Amino acid sequence: VNFIYGNIAHTIDYCEDLISLLHLYQHYYPNPTTEIVELCQSIDLDFLELDLPKILDSMKIGAERIRKLVLSLRNFSRLDQADKKLVDIHEGLESTLLILQHRLKGKPNQPSIQVIKNYGKLPLVDCYPSQLNQVFM
Repeated sequence: VNFIYGNIAHTIDYCEDLISLLHLYQHYYPNPTTEIVELCQSIDLDFLELDLPKILDSMKIGAERIRKLVLSLRNFSRLDQADKKLVDIHEGLESTLLILQHRLKGKPNQPSIQVIKNYGKLPLVDCYPSQLNQVFM
């Protein structure tokens, strides 16, 4: 997931560079060959130019969501931390809420659930983190 997320920014930059090159080419060569005109029409170049940045932004947002969800799942399960330790329970609550966010959204036969977070300052809690997170779930 980090590989995809990390490469989307480069892909956006590369696409912007290619579109800039295309505009420069169109400026200096305003009369393209018939073959180029036909290809531009067949791929709907004007639409592609407008839609590609939107698609890439959508992919970036989706990859960020997935990255956060994977991180929350890792924090939630804490498989690497089976022992008792001091933890910030706010992190456990946040991970649990992120995992459950799809269940909090409304459906045609069910209203949405709004969670209001008003955390206070708490000391670290000595506990079994994965078990505590399952209680939150």
